Amino acid sequence: MKAIIASKKTRLWLFLMCACALVMGLAACAPQQPSEGVDKGSESAVDIKIPAPNENGIITAEAWKDVYPNEYATYEQNSENKDPGDYTQIYPQIQTIWAGSAFSKFYNEPNGHTYSLTDIQETGRNPKTANCLTCKSSEFILKQNADPTLNTSDIHEMEAQVTEPISCYDCHENSPADGSKAIRQFFVDAVGDDAAKLPEGAMSCGQCHNEYLFPNENKSAENPWKGLAEATPEKVLANENAINYVDHTNPTNGTKQIKVQHPEFETMYGGDMAPMAKQGYSCSDCHMGTEKDANGLEYANHNWTSPLENDKLIANDCSKCHQDIKAEVKAKQKVAIDRVNSIGDKLVTLNNKLAEAQNSGMAEDQLNKIRDLNRTSQFYWDWVMVENSDGAHNSALAQDTLNKSEAAVDQALAML
Repeated sequence: MKAIIASKKTRLWLFLMCACALVMGLAACAPQQPSEGVDKGSESAVDIKIPAPNENGIITAEAWKDVYPNEYATYEQNSENKDPGDYTQIYPQIQTIWAGSAFSKFYNEPNGHTYSLTDIQETGRNPKTANCLTCKSSEFILKQNADPTLNTSDIHEMEAQVTEPISCYDCHENSPADGSKAIRQFFVDAVGDDAAKLPEGAMSCGQCHNEYLFPNENKSAENPWKGLAEATPEKVLANENAINYVDHTNPTNGTKQIKVQHPEFETMYGGDMAPMAKQGYSCSDCHMGTEKDANGLEYANHNWTSPLENDKLIANDCSKCHQDIKAEVKAKQKVAIDRVNSIGDKLVTLNNKLAEAQNSGMAEDQLNKIRDLNRTSQFYWDWVMVENSDGAHNSALAQDTLNKSEAAVDQALAML
């Protein structure tokens, strides 16, 4: 069973940071201003020298380090989060449930965001096309915007042309003082006018931490929903079923399956929204927070980590509503993880029995009914299993989604 709270994953918890180098208010992100007790020679918003972009048109994190020393130093701390666990061992059920997908053979918990390019270069899934870089580097986004055909180009050739992992540009472009934004247009288009209902942090982080697919010949990313009302597990599944979308076919039993990505945005802000989202919290409020340096200057912490590892945040904010937030989260995660494991075991049984039924000559129409239930159950199970909070972001939605998964797998097993 996956370790709770202390695991590497919970340090990324809501892998939802996806480079959300956003700030909580422009004052926190703007170049640091002189104040009492601070060297009057400090940079100001008026006299700073904007660094030059690199050959791909972005100002790298390192280039900003003298203008935003505190933000840069905390950004670099993301490099300390590495050597994650192996999901194929944490959840061995996926070796059977996702048979036919490369994820069934290689699927690690995420490293820190500074490893985004390294991770895609070293993955054992052996991707072929460059669209896999969509959420790994803003340099690729600029190239992709100029030439959409690059999505289907050879990923290894494209990897040689981009060097900056997830960093400042992903959330700020080349103007950090202007606040944060989402630069991935497919996500901006999907949210549409509902963006006005969301805080900055939700958009800049959500642009990568969402459920997406590649349904077109040019292999460009799209969301299987339009507007927040559709960003729910039920409607996403309905939309993907409507276009007969298939990520892979299970070779043992013929089930046409959907591989859910990491739906943190939908879990927090889709449909009826999670409790924290309803209160107006953004991803950055919990996964970044503000700090003060030795001179008393406030800045946005750019080490994207679990709020449970931020004692100052817990003391100054979480404790206003929660007596013991760590215990509360641990309890919710345990309920979700235990159910993911128990339903996962049922799905393994279903997949094996379905393979036996197929080999024994069961009628194709009956097989297809069971395959549909298998697809449905696996999708709902997958939604909770791959969402990086282990059920803590929206525990009610997690349980409702697991209920749907269990109902479908139980119905299928009853037919065998």
